[in-house]
Amino acid sequence: MLVVQPPATAIPVVPSAREQRRVFDIQVIRPYFGAVMVRIRGALDADSALQLRSAVSTWAHRRFPVLVLDLSEVDFLDAAGLAVLGGIHARTVKENTALRIITGDNRVVRRALADSGLDHALNVSRLPSGWERATEFSGQS
Repeated sequence: MLVVQPPATAIPVVPSAREQRRVFDIQVIRPYFGAVMVRIRGALDADSALQLRSAVSTWAHRRFPVLVLDLSEVDFLDAAGLAVLGGIHARTVKENTALRIITGDNRVVRRALADSGLDHALNVSRLPSGWERATEFSGQS
């Protein structure tokens, strides 16, 4: 017996992970209580790591005692992004600046930091994004 099935009219195409990511955006929030906050949205990867390094370098020469990186809206973090975070950490140690990383409930960032071991070196907190508490936490995750 020969069974003929009608041809499929459409094959669902799932967008790739790269297409689902938001556009990369860096927002530097003016100094507040001796700190400067850099809020990052989108994918922190090889394409955007240089932009982050440049933004931090622009503010680093002003010698703020606290640099807060808000990664709560980062939807992708690869080795290049982790490398730039490590470089920022090294620079802040060298310049006696406190680096605070805010992740919120972002599992992507927390998992990438944990898998790389950077979560132990960096001052990572689950605090929600925003200035209100960013300069107050003591480094407990």
